[in-house]
This record gives sequence, C-alpha cells and structure tokens, in this order.
Amino acid sequence: MQAKYRGQLVEVWKISHRPIREIWVRHAFEQERLSWNEWNENVLNFESISGDLALVGDFFIQKDGRRFHVVSRENVQRDLVFINTEANYKIGN
Repeated sequence: MQAKYRGQLVEVWKISHRPIREIWVRHAFEQERLSWNEWNENVLNFESISGDLALVGDFFIQKDGRRFHVVSRENVQRDLVFINTEANYKIGN
C-alpha cells in the first residue's frame, strides 16, 4: 500500500505473519535484507548500520526505493497518510 510520510510518497507494509502481498517486501526477504529474528518470531530484523528491529504490528516503509524506516503502531496516525480508503480500513484490522 502507499502512504505519504513527511510529504513523500512511500510504500508501506504492516508487519505481520500473514502472506506477504507486497513485492518489494518479498524481494527484501529473498535478498536477505529482512529476516525474522531467530529468538523472537514477532521481531523483524532489517539491514541498517545500527541493526534496527521492528515489531509485528508496526509499519515498515521503503523510502527512495532502497532505504527502510519503521513507524510504530502508536505513531501511525501521526506519521502516515494512507492514499486510498481501503488501506485505512485494513490498518485497524
């Protein structure tokens, strides 16, 4: 799904264990840029200089076609504006 983050159009994935529909997320897993944490299945590891982590329920953003960023579920209403109304409905589920 798409959203605006700080005025920039970005691709967004709500982190979950459901089958992944977003092609960019599947590619990131295939390229080993993303992986599930081996000690906690609800933690997502992603490539970063600081070794960042994200949690199931957070929102994962692809910026500039390559860089990743996380918006916590607590900050989603403040930080993201979803492009279509169907996506807004899915966020709460």
